[in-house]
Amino acid sequence: MFCYVVTTSGIPEEPISCTVTDCTVTNSYGAFPDRSICKAAIASYPGTEQELIHVVASATKARAKMKVATLYSHSIPKLVCPDGDEGWPVSTKKLTRVLGSGVTLKQLINAAADAGLALPYSPYWSGLTVGSMLGTGAHGSSLWGDGSSVHDYVVRVRVVSPGSADDGYVKVRDLDTTNNLTDLNAVRTNLGVLGVISQMTFKLQPIFKRSITYQSESDGELAERAVSFGHQHEFADITWYLSQGKAVYRVDDRVPSGTPGDGLFNFTGFRAQSSHLLEHLRSIEERQEAQESADGKCVSATITTLALITTAFGLTNINDTFFTGYPVIGYQNRLQSSSSCLEGQGGKTCAWDPRVKGEYFFQTTFSVPLTKVKSFIQDVQRLVKLVPKSMCGMDLYLGILMRYVKASNSLLGKEEDVIDFDMTYYRSKDPMKPRLFEDVYEEIEQMGIFKYGGLPHWGKNRNVAFIEAFDKYSKGKEFLKIKERYDPLGLFSCEWTGQVLGLKDGLTKDEDGCALEGLCVCSKHTHCAPTQGYYCKPGRMNIFV
Repeated sequence: MFCYVVTTSGIPEEPISCTVTDCTVTNSYGAFPDRSICKAAIASYPGTEQELIHVVASATKARAKMKVATLYSHSIPKLVCPDGDEGWPVSTKKLTRVLGSGVTLKQLINAAADAGLALPYSPYWSGLTVGSMLGTGAHGSSLWGDGSSVHDYVVRVRVVSPGSADDGYVKVRDLDTTNNLTDLNAVRTNLGVLGVISQMTFKLQPIFKRSITYQSESDGELAERAVSFGHQHEFADITWYLSQGKAVYRVDDRVPSGTPGDGLFNFTGFRAQSSHLLEHLRSIEERQEAQESADGKCVSATITTLALITTAFGLTNINDTFFTGYPVIGYQNRLQSSSSCLEGQGGKTCAWDPRVKGEYFFQTTFSVPLTKVKSFIQDVQRLVKLVPKSMCGMDLYLGILMRYVKASNSLLGKEEDVIDFDMTYYRSKDPMKPRLFEDVYEEIEQMGIFKYGGLPHWGKNRNVAFIEAFDKYSKGKEFLKIKERYDPLGLFSCEWTGQVLGLKDGLTKDEDGCALEGLCVCSKHTHCAPTQGYYCKPGRMNIFV
């Protein structure tokens, strides 16, 4: 069922902010899906493994709830929020020695390159920490080798967890591929409920070069081509602009290291922008929403898409500045990931920095098995034909990014080869204000999650995406047994992780307007906005068949 019709910038603020009385924990967007404020009593910043062990032991002895918070905290759900006001967030900001969990992906990539090595696959955003990538199952795009999930290249970890009094209230476990492999597979996607990862070792490869070409075509054959495209090119992905009937295929493969080229990928959307420009663009979109101007959004989407495609999405092949044509050839460390907006360039910042009036959005991201991708895409195409201007708002935010992810042995990883559909779209500052074409977006979300059994990305999404999600994992019960062994008191668990792991109720709400923010699937009109013309009705497609 759906609901129808004083500014500072630069280097991002830390997710933990403390006063003399308490602390507040948030994410890099400044808001959780339910807009709640996360409070805690105290925060710790261990800089060494020994300091981390002491913090975990002290908190365990006090039976204090703990959650790990990373340098920037880019997860959208409440993974970093400990229960109650007496929680104890543990920051990994200073835990950067010996490849600790606080090391960022960018630092890992650069350190590997200095040694002539490369992480073969990674997320496109390099501001993540290595600990958070294991917490949420972060990935790039590939069906080749061991796949694009970073956790599948982790071969050794050390985990610091609560212990008994006999253990000194802390237990340190060393896991690798020959020692406790099942436990390692639990840690590889752990939601932060097993403890703190203090050290890890990655399986790297000799550094190599890639050749990238973006090909823009009609989406008429997308449903068929998407299934095979990931097998044809090692780093393939697809960007789908539904309102324009266009698909941009990333033809991306390794080439001999002697191939000329020193290209760079500094993705346009991850570059620092001036606060004035961000405020101007947000004001335009808010006005379009207020006026229900689908035509206005379509014009903006066309301009944005043209600019991205013309500038090769941020690829350059001369002096890290100019794009002169395809293919763009360069070393892996310069093409695989970017996050230049984090560098604090003058008065510029990341587009979603909550300190400025910039982007404020939802992200719906789920993985559909390759065997079901064709039917899902065809369903979405049929829906969009019924409401052709509805997807202009999504095309403003890069359309739908489609990334390939291979089946993994991680207990909470992908269980078969999938395509990850990543959708970003407007969110109102007013939680009771419906969005333009909200019903269409919700129908796509519910088709992917419920009809096609999509797995939600652990680090993104609105609450509705996690409804019965844990039941889709055949090794879920095995994960819970390991969780009970590592943290029997549940000190690293919180209300949110309990809900998504099926251990607690409360994932969704039954209150006025809950469907507008993805806090419920509507079952009555008051879940939507009846006074504003949005009622709870069946969708245009029969999604539950």
